[in-house]
Amino acid sequence: MDIIKNIKQGFQIYLKNFGLLVLASAIAGVITLVSFGVLAGPIIGGLLLLGLKLIHGEKGELKEIFAHFDQFLPTLVATLILWAASLVFYIIGIIPLIGWITNLVVSPVLFMLYFLTNGFIVEQKMEPIQAIKRSIDCFAAEWLQLWLYSLVMLIIGGIGSIIFGVGVVLTIPLGLIGMALVYQELAVKEPTPFKPEKQTLLKVGTTLALLLVIGVVFIMFGFGRKSSPTRSTGLTSKIISGITGQKVEIDQKGGRFKIGDLSFGSGLPEDFPKDIPIYPRAEVDGFMGGKDNDLSGSTTILTSKDSAAKIYEYYINNLEAKGWSVSPQDLGEMKMISFQKDKRSGLITINPQESQCDILIGLTNE
Repeated sequence: MDIIKNIKQGFQIYLKNFGLLVLASAIAGVITLVSFGVLAGPIIGGLLLLGLKLIHGEKGELKEIFAHFDQFLPTLVATLILWAASLVFYIIGIIPLIGWITNLVVSPVLFMLYFLTNGFIVEQKMEPIQAIKRSIDCFAAEWLQLWLYSLVMLIIGGIGSIIFGVGVVLTIPLGLIGMALVYQELAVKEPTPFKPEKQTLLKVGTTLALLLVIGVVFIMFGFGRKSSPTRSTGLTSKIISGITGQKVEIDQKGGRFKIGDLSFGSGLPEDFPKDIPIYPRAEVDGFMGGKDNDLSGSTTILTSKDSAAKIYEYYINNLEAKGWSVSPQDLGEMKMISFQKDKRSGLITINPQESQCDILIGLTNE
């Protein structure tokens, strides 16, 4: 599995279907929260199938996320089983250092299993236990690459929550497409059944039970999670660098994350074009994607309390003044401006929210 290739492909699909994916993810998130996770299974399965359609170049529709409630019960059973496992490791995670390392190892596994399981249930109509077992078999067959891939997807989502706050909905669709890509690859394979020796299972079970008891004791005596940001970012970057051979950089404050040619961060990206204006009464929340010295495929996110109409007029006038060919599209509340100069092009999306406007500047180079 080519992790960098998958992330790049996912990012291009994300940019091409930005509006649909962000809206679908936002609706799915609200439904999941309002239902306390009870409806998460069919909704996540619907998002995954929406992602598959977009990957195959088919027309994606918002109704896809609501089209699989016939699988509500199987997905709920699978979700409860995996949530129970997550709860066990959450309690173990209270233990200083040991818990942190355990969660670092286990969290990507559970994240991957959750998406694969819901995919097998919704798309292939498997029973919950069968779907979980198939997911484990798939993961065990390529565990190192899949663990790393899942970790990267978690980091992307985590960086989004750190940098963009409530704008994490902008990074969720990228992880969704990433998981749809890996599901597509694994769903057509027949993995070798994962059958660990009984002695190994006994040792693992005993160890987990002991750690769970210790975790409960720590909770009872009021201990909390105390992991060092410096240690966590440093260890994560070393693990990813060692496995992929790609240079990985994560600063200690979570402000910059780079893996190979892809980058995510707060503030403006390095070498942001001088001939693309930044709205003067906007705050720069961060950016996603793009190579060093070549921002093709990047998206920069800004927010402003000014009206969408005012921001729209500013960009039309200032882009034209800097020599760009501008094609504005007033879609009512949402406004879009495509612009082009030589072999460079871009798209500005101005999306009004309740108390501010989100401004997204996407750039591509031919």
